[in-house]
Amino acid sequence: MTSREHTSLSSSASDKSMSNDHAEGMYRNVFEQFSAVVRTHYPNITVIGENHPPSPLKSLFARILLIIKLTLITCIALDQNIFAFINISTPRAYLWALQNKIHACIVIFFLSNFVESTLKSTGAFEISIDNVQLWSKLETGRLPSNDEFLQVLQTYTNSK
Repeated sequence: MTSREHTSLSSSASDKSMSNDHAEGMYRNVFEQFSAVVRTHYPNITVIGENHPPSPLKSLFARILLIIKLTLITCIALDQNIFAFINISTPRAYLWALQNKIHACIVIFFLSNFVESTLKSTGAFEISIDNVQLWSKLETGRLPSNDEFLQVLQTYTNSK
């Protein structure tokens, strides 16, 4: 192997059974473990980690949600009834939000952040060398064990 070869491990958390921050930290730890294995057994391979991008539609929905969140929080904080501007009767939930500004803004902020991060996460943990995919969590539904990871690397390096 030459020093130009590199392993690219892409990871993005989306495990629905845990919070996205916790899942991202877990995937980051897995990435670091695999990086250490590569550096130990294949010192000439450079390891690069990057996030797997979400679909364009999910990215668009996340951006729209961000705009709605910021608009709602601003209107509530400034005591503006946006429904009165468009001649629609004001929903009771919005009237409650105007009366309970701090609580409403906190709820809107955290709920929308949760939905945004869910939209942006892909569940991907892809492993490739020189654009040759060696492992895909999207295809297998799981992460490789350290032994599987080493075996896949050995098979690839022996075939070159």
